[in-house]
Amino acid sequence: MPLMRLLDGFRASQVLASAVRLELFDALAAHGPLSVSRCAELLGLRERPAGMLLAACASFGLVERSAAGYGNSPLAARYLVAGRPHYFGDFVRLVEQQQYRSWAELPDVLRADGTAGRVPQAERRFAADEADRDPLFWRGMSSGSAFTAEAVARSYDFSRFRRLLDLGGGQGDFSLELCRSNPGLSATVYDLPSVCGLARERIARDGYAGRIGTRDGDLLTASELPAGHDVMLVSNILHMWDEPGCRAVLGLCLRALEKGGALVVAEAFVDDDGTGPQTAALMSLNMLVHTAGGANRTRREYETWLAEAGFRSVERVGLVVEAPGANGLVVAHK
Repeated sequence: MPLMRLLDGFRASQVLASAVRLELFDALAAHGPLSVSRCAELLGLRERPAGMLLAACASFGLVERSAAGYGNSPLAARYLVAGRPHYFGDFVRLVEQQQYRSWAELPDVLRADGTAGRVPQAERRFAADEADRDPLFWRGMSSGSAFTAEAVARSYDFSRFRRLLDLGGGQGDFSLELCRSNPGLSATVYDLPSVCGLARERIARDGYAGRIGTRDGDLLTASELPAGHDVMLVSNILHMWDEPGCRAVLGLCLRALEKGGALVVAEAFVDDDGTGPQTAALMSLNMLVHTAGGANRTRREYETWLAEAGFRSVERVGLVVEAPGANGLVVAHK
């Protein structure tokens, strides 16, 4: 029954989040296959709840059972074992710890048209004096950004560009992926000072310090952006701000972008007719819960804002693979 599947959604998310928090998939990777009793021992649980958790995870395709016991499914082995290249667990932890309870306030937030006077979590987290106090947020964002970066790199041709300005670039996931995919490209990550510090560590660790630099700045207060770039990327951040804030950032981009250059906006866009898709619609409500004026918008809205900012042409680009942080690109040319 569709309504029951909707109603069960919060239960399903808690199964995943609890399994990650209890390090179930790490235990199965290190010691599996495991019996229920051995799994319970490793996780510090009693056998009865351990069996229930394993059954639920099996029903979602996260673990598999054989004659030898329970083991990780290919999905969990790839994405839910800490330390592996595509680990997604930090993003799971982020959503569970920082969004789950606040969504219980959704009826009140809807009535108040926003956060109702509370200091919005997302905007507080991006304030210059708060950005270094939430390591889970930045780990989680990097965990999700890596998949979106790969999708963007495969979907749009960056090979004709020389210098990328990665706005709100976080720990450099997009810059790293795009430079890996395009040997002639160099990049600058533009973000808050504490975030740029994290980016420099990551960039050096990955061996790209010679091609990727950082520039401290705050998009919310900047009067200008670094010049000398023929392509700019704004990925999965404009949805945090209201329309005037978004228009201001797009205007800054136009002024700083080299003539003939391109601005690439990557977002989870709402359909032009306002009927979905589900991921974008839910993310838009998440912005209502966590920001003062954020929302996921349609491609048409961005096209209008970009044209009115002064860009000479705008195109839509689809993603060739599914990504957690975006479902398409809007590319504007100066």
